[in-house]
Amino acid sequence: MGLPELLQQLNQVILRQQLSLKLKRLTLLWIVAGCLTLLTVLLLPPVTTPTEQAALLGILLGLPFCIAVAMLVYRQRNRYSPAGRHAVATLIEQTYPDLDTSLLATLELEKRNPTESFTFLQKRLIAQVISHGTRNDWRQSISNRRLILQNTTHLICFAAWLLCCLSCWTLLQAAPSSVETPTVAAAAEQTGFEVEIQPGSTEVELGHPLLVTARFIGKVPDTATLRFTTAGGTSTELPLVKQLDDPIFAVRLPSVTEDLAYRIQAADWESEVSKVKVYVLPELVQLDSVVTAPAYTGQPEQKNEDSLTLSAITGSTIQFHAHFNKPVARAEFKTDDGDSLPLVLDSEGLSARLALQAEQDQTWSLQLTDRDGRHNRTPPYIDLAVIPNLPPEIKVTFPARDTRVSPLEEALVQGTVVDDFGLQQVGLVYAIPGQEPQTVVLRDSQKPAVEFTAAHLLSLERLHVQPDTLISYYLFAEDLAAEGRTRKVLSDMYFMEVRHFEEIFREGRSPGGGSKSGKSGGNAQQAEKLAEQQKQIINATWKVIRREIQPTVSEQFDPDLETLAQAQQSLVAALLKLSEKIKSQKSKALIGTISQKMQEVVVQLNSTREAKTATTLTTALAAEQASYQLLLKLRAREHEVSKNKNGGGSKGGGSNRSQNQLQQLELTNKKQRYETENQASQAASAQPDRETLQILNRLRELAERQKDLNEQLKELANKQRFAKTDEEREEIERQLKRLRDRQRELLRQADEVAQRMDQAKQPDSAKSRRELEQTRQHLQQSAQSLKEGQVSRALNSGTRAQQKLNQLKNDFRKKSANQFADAMRSLNQQAEQLDKQQKALNQALNGEQKPEPGARRSLRKNRGNQELAEQLQQQEERLKNLMEQMKQVVQESEKSEPLLSKHLYDAIRKTRPFRPEDALKDAASFLKDGDDSRARAAEAQASRGIETMKQGIQVAAESVLGNDLESLKRARQALKSLTSEMKQEEQLASNSTGQQAPRGSSGNPGEQGPQQADQKSNSKQAQGPGKPGQPQSGQPKPGQPQQGQSNQKQNGQNPSQSGKGQSKSGPSQGGQSKQGQPGQGQPGGGKPGSSGQPSPQESPQVQLTSAQAGKGQGSQSVSPNSSPQRSSAPRSLKGQRGQSQGGPGGSQGGGPGSPNPGPLTGNQFREWSDRMRDVEEMVGDPELRSRVAQIRERAQSMRAEFKRHSKVPEGDLIHAQILEPLAELQTILSNEISKRGAQTSLAPIDRDPVPEKYSDLVRRYYEELGNGK
Repeated sequence: MGLPELLQQLNQVILRQQLSLKLKRLTLLWIVAGCLTLLTVLLLPPVTTPTEQAALLGILLGLPFCIAVAMLVYRQRNRYSPAGRHAVATLIEQTYPDLDTSLLATLELEKRNPTESFTFLQKRLIAQVISHGTRNDWRQSISNRRLILQNTTHLICFAAWLLCCLSCWTLLQAAPSSVETPTVAAAAEQTGFEVEIQPGSTEVELGHPLLVTARFIGKVPDTATLRFTTAGGTSTELPLVKQLDDPIFAVRLPSVTEDLAYRIQAADWESEVSKVKVYVLPELVQLDSVVTAPAYTGQPEQKNEDSLTLSAITGSTIQFHAHFNKPVARAEFKTDDGDSLPLVLDSEGLSARLALQAEQDQTWSLQLTDRDGRHNRTPPYIDLAVIPNLPPEIKVTFPARDTRVSPLEEALVQGTVVDDFGLQQVGLVYAIPGQEPQTVVLRDSQKPAVEFTAAHLLSLERLHVQPDTLISYYLFAEDLAAEGRTRKVLSDMYFMEVRHFEEIFREGRSPGGGSKSGKSGGNAQQAEKLAEQQKQIINATWKVIRREIQPTVSEQFDPDLETLAQAQQSLVAALLKLSEKIKSQKSKALIGTISQKMQEVVVQLNSTREAKTATTLTTALAAEQASYQLLLKLRAREHEVSKNKNGGGSKGGGSNRSQNQLQQLELTNKKQRYETENQASQAASAQPDRETLQILNRLRELAERQKDLNEQLKELANKQRFAKTDEEREEIERQLKRLRDRQRELLRQADEVAQRMDQAKQPDSAKSRRELEQTRQHLQQSAQSLKEGQVSRALNSGTRAQQKLNQLKNDFRKKSANQFADAMRSLNQQAEQLDKQQKALNQALNGEQKPEPGARRSLRKNRGNQELAEQLQQQEERLKNLMEQMKQVVQESEKSEPLLSKHLYDAIRKTRPFRPEDALKDAASFLKDGDDSRARAAEAQASRGIETMKQGIQVAAESVLGNDLESLKRARQALKSLTSEMKQEEQLASNSTGQQAPRGSSGNPGEQGPQQADQKSNSKQAQGPGKPGQPQSGQPKPGQPQQGQSNQKQNGQNPSQSGKGQSKSGPSQGGQSKQGQPGQGQPGGGKPGSSGQPSPQESPQVQLTSAQAGKGQGSQSVSPNSSPQRSSAPRSLKGQRGQSQGGPGGSQGGGPGSPNPGPLTGNQFREWSDRMRDVEEMVGDPELRSRVAQIRERAQSMRAEFKRHSKVPEGDLIHAQILEPLAELQTILSNEISKRGAQTSLAPIDRDPVPEKYSDLVRRYYEELGNGK
């Protein structure tokens, strides 16, 4: 330690001293500047011109600021001089008397000769002084408290100076302009008053306040009065108020509504007269518009009164009629780009007109200029939304796919055509190879139609088509484009393949072990594949033709044709490769013809590509269809069907359509039982849902604002009724004006909502649009009544508008509530699952034995800890995902469901203090380190956080699951009706005698009644040769229906009737069994019922061999008369098929006195099963849906056994497997409804449903208890 260290400590104190000095100087500067500013305002004469005002303000602000900057920047060159250090040392000595001048003595050593060294005593003195400075921090000689106080004082003075400057600026702004020369009234000699009056003679905008000040110079009177006279001759006196000791008197007129003249009076003196002229800025009073749609739309003129937002169809003519509050010299629509459209003014300038064509969306601002050059303060914006004229949408609804038809069939083609403004012509075009395309006009009316259902019955017998002929067809529609020309739109192209009149499927032997098909069907199978590929080329070519409707081709035209040519060329190569395998000379010749046609297609596609025109594509399309026609002749015509024992079928050379047809006749469509069927449609309607949320948000705002407006109208009506003085009436008039402006603003917002509805084009937007138009009329009536001063009438119209808005809001809220209900249902389920898993982890952790002191660590225990640590990490990931989903729902529901958003946000906020994610992470880390106690503590913290989060999610879910409660009620009501119908079945089974057990039952033993187990042994003697069905894995249920039974095919039974996924009855079910739906079959061998295709994993494979059908067969593909074993069909089933639905022959058991058949043995099972499916969709809980699905599948299995063996199910079995679960399900739903219902409803609390695996034991317990055992 030496003298330099001591000097460094002193320099730090010097810096603090200089900082304190600068703060003092700045404080003094702001005080002086503030005082000078006040003196300048009081003593200097008023500054009138803006230039002088700006210069004065610049001096008042700039001069002190520059001085302050100079003070801060300035630094003394000799700030660390010996004199400065001596002064600081003196200050330190005064602060610390214990130094006893040792610091000053040490500084004297600085004056020594630098070459001399310090003595021992000098070194010791320096060390003691430096040690003292280190212990006591000499910088506190200028304490922190002192610096803080100086800095605070400096800031206060600086704020006071700024306040003075702002006051000066306010007074400068209030000063009159150069043209508004203040009136200087020289007092009479006997009084000696000299007064400056501001603003003197001036102009004021209508309705704005006026401040009059009188500044007395010299002698000041005690009181002063303002006397003004309006243009109507009314005189009024107002006292002027003196401000403190200032010689300034002032008075403020709250609103100037007409020209006036005023003067100042004081004692026996009065000033000269000053005049105030009132002016009005131009503004828009009302904008009306008439929209004339193009003639082809057939829509009437649309009149919009007092509307700034409107929608118009492309090409519409819009006539604007604007009304102004005063004559204007110029009015124009101006865009953001600067383009303007001048309006044509009338002779007086009070209104203007403009006509324009609606071409694109546009927004204008209305700029107004009066004759004095004044502009409107806030230009209104006019928003125009142009609705485009879209082409028609064509959808072929039946058969909506390629079909195989017989030469004698009448093929029905149906479709729907929808256009936005009107269809002109709709028709069907079908083509047969070698013939000209035929056009069938289905609609040709002069009156346009928005929607049309097209239907045409194509009689193939009259067309004299031969087997293996390919008929192509499509629908077309014509409407008018925006420019008035006819626009033609084509649908997708479909094909009808004419098959042989009969195709017999006979049972054959399968090659052992599920081997693949033999070589006999390989060539036909390859021809089938080639035909499918050729059909894809046809569809792709047709797609290009439909797309290229403009005069010039698109950018995709060239690459698309190149791809088509390459695909056609590769198909030629595949065809030649097939020719090498074929030995038949006729087939080889046919392949040569096909190859030649395909080569023509390639040449035509290349030439069309080079010509850059799509007109010649039709020639290529005809060649492609001819190639496809010839490919069909390469296929085999007779099919042999066999089934492998191991379920892996072998294919013959038949077509895939024949294979699918056979599978529909024999296999059960096994859909995924618990999938949500509307998930695909939700993704497609995501954009309309978001638009619905936007409309919902605006409707909610409109309803709330209209409600507030109605409440204010009620208060104003009461005030108007009891108003007595003129002041009260004037105040009411001002409030009425404000309310009328607010009502007109609501009218503008309603127009915006209507515009969004027009642009959204949702399916039900037309109805909502009409309701909103009625609401707008009520809003307009309310605004007009307020303008006329009719408060009661305005309140009535506003109340009706509020009711309509609330109704619209509720409708749209229901549309958007489903997604949040599903999201909350999912969050609730995830939270419960997470809580269950956390409790299981808690039990696993707390179940660990605490290690004894000195015990050896076990590898097995370490492995257990590792597994628990991994489970905790997985739990952490699940928790993070759940939290992210919650945040997403909070953001999405913030506008449409604020209550849900608030509850979810509260759940997240209450969960954060527990930090469950970090706690789970710490618990896993502690487990890996072997610290079980700390792991249990961290896990307990995480459990509390997850429990808190689960409770918060449950509270949030209750705010949006009101619809779910109604669904549960509907589900309970539906279950009651379903149970009542099933009881009829139980009664029928109880009255029947000679019942036999159904065969092939392989259900869960826990679900079988006592008699069912005994009946298994008796079922073998009646067992057919087919293999019994196997139950689906993962779901406990009774035995599945047997597949491959010969008697089933003889009866024409289609098991897809009793399976899942049945479609609605209609023309598509022409090939279904008459047993399930009598009277719905179609003659002519239509396609099988469209109940869904069984997946390859679920359906057994079959083998096809083909042979052309002989003669003697009818038109039906499956006929009892043609079956060689028709006598083996049950008598009761024959009678049931022969009777119409609900006929006397339909009851099982027959005879008088028999009860009506239930859903299992009657014709109503399809409807009963569909209603059970509806219940599945109504309940949201997965466990409840699983229960409903199990009940339905048990009933389906019983129905299949009944149809297969004509054995009525036992009453005990129906009661145990269907009725009891239905009753339990109703009880569960009732309890759930009671829990979610009103607070006063009673609900059992400690009454959980019996677990399914114990239900049979509980039932037998009560039976034995009832028998007295």
